[in-house]
Amino acid sequence: MTNGYDGDHLDFRGGEFTGPFTAKAEYHEHGPAPTALDALPARAVGFTGRDDELRALLDAFDPSAPERPAAVLVAAVSGLGGIGKTALAVEAAHEACGRGWFPGGVLFIDLHGYDDDPGTADQALEALLRALGTAPEHIPATVDERAALYRSTLAERARERGAVLILADNASSPEQVRPLLPGNTRHRLLVTSRSKLPQLNARLLPLNELTPQEAYALLDHALRIADPSDSRVADGPEAAAGLASRCGHLPLALQIAAALLVLDRDKPVAELVAELTEFRDRLTHLDDGERSVRAAFDLSYRCLPPEQARLLRLLSLAPGPDVSTEVVTVLAEADAPPTRALDALTRTHLVERGNGRGRWRLHDLVRAFGVGVVAGDAELVEEGEAARERVLGF
Repeated sequence: MTNGYDGDHLDFRGGEFTGPFTAKAEYHEHGPAPTALDALPARAVGFTGRDDELRALLDAFDPSAPERPAAVLVAAVSGLGGIGKTALAVEAAHEACGRGWFPGGVLFIDLHGYDDDPGTADQALEALLRALGTAPEHIPATVDERAALYRSTLAERARERGAVLILADNASSPEQVRPLLPGNTRHRLLVTSRSKLPQLNARLLPLNELTPQEAYALLDHALRIADPSDSRVADGPEAAAGLASRCGHLPLALQIAAALLVLDRDKPVAELVAELTEFRDRLTHLDDGERSVRAAFDLSYRCLPPEQARLLRLLSLAPGPDVSTEVVTVLAEADAPPTRALDALTRTHLVERGNGRGRWRLHDLVRAFGVGVVAGDAELVEEGEAARERVLGF
């Protein structure tokens, strides 16, 4: 090959070859790696209510707010499956970006914390580094090295463009989230989870079900999005209130109920209320073919250790709107109050505090879920009947 040639082809003039040969030339032109720094999902159509919670999140993000401790890097939104955590987080993120608080961009990642194969911090860091423009060949192999590069890249981004918001959706454990903490205090990390995450030193924001007024607004808005002239909710406020109640004021259940009404334009709201009231298993009816309340709860249930899963099933069979710790102990046939299991179920929002300390309750739809789990297994039915006998004897 002629020395010094810098053209766009190979020149073999003057070369000597004694047998067959193959020549191969490769040319690579590396541009900058693509980034995904405007990755927020679209706002939830028909988002209603949550004024106080939205205000609390924006207060946590506001760069002009009074100085806070450096540890306040995180806001963690937690709540029951279907309670609207992601919708609230996305709404708050859009609002904060609209106010110009995150000129460095927004990163979004779904950690799939309750899937059969949940995402790991290692995988999350790789995805976030790619979104920040790091070429795949420059991403380190170990978690610690990736976390260090992630923090360094975010710090450089802060210097060049400003603060970044990282939204980590659907986390199931602190271990998934902790390596995603940015080192620069200008950035903010917003996490959603079905479990409270006090280990992160975060500003915790637990979500409850909607108020009756918010539930009414959600139903009316959902129907009018499909057909602006659909006034079934407005024309029957009492029936709408009954529907909201049968849905437990849970956003997912309300959205499914609205979808069922949209699919049957001639169906009165009162007719759907009657079906949900008469239907032995409400959760079977709260399914629009794509979304299901039962499926949402099942994701949480399958992640429970056996002791907690058993206690949840037994609590669903307890009489009355709430029960005392003593009754729970009898239900579980335990020698001592199952405090640790109760606390763990409370952290995952599957069990709630009742009317007064030492009392426990289930959301109506969680109770329906637990009853359905028991009814589907002969051994669990026998276990439940024995537990009820113990409580009646107590």
